[in-house]
Amino acid sequence: MPTPDNHLPSVEFVPESELFRLNRFYKRHGHKGKAETGDTAFWLKHEKEILAAVRFTTEGDNILLRGLWVHKERRGEGLGSTLLTGCSRYWEKHTCFCYPFSHLDAFYAKHGFLHPDEQAPEHLLRKLRSYQQRGEDVILMQYQPPCD
Repeated sequence: MPTPDNHLPSVEFVPESELFRLNRFYKRHGHKGKAETGDTAFWLKHEKEILAAVRFTTEGDNILLRGLWVHKERRGEGLGSTLLTGCSRYWEKHTCFCYPFSHLDAFYAKHGFLHPDEQAPEHLLRKLRSYQQRGEDVILMQYQPPCD
């Protein structure tokens, strides 16, 4: 029977009792957000080191992908894609939105996120305008399942 390759990072669900570790990771690597009780979070770990993390919050009938963040010394290695793919069973079954920085448009598009049509929920559009009025260069994207 084959044994798991301990040299590969693994995507794991973050239990609520470990959110403090996730928040430490965010702070250490420059992310301003913070995971809270009720968030659903996943991280990509190698042995005991957190390499990347993401959290999801509920926004009305939708979920919002928030805080996808990669270890500052490991960016550009595909870890964000590995994490998103590894937890996709969670977010692909929901109506999922995100507010990525505009330069990450192609990254999210590669994972099935597109610019929503005019039917995006008004509260999400208001939040987008608020971010942009504060000078944040973010866009609104929505996961679109592939057509079979």
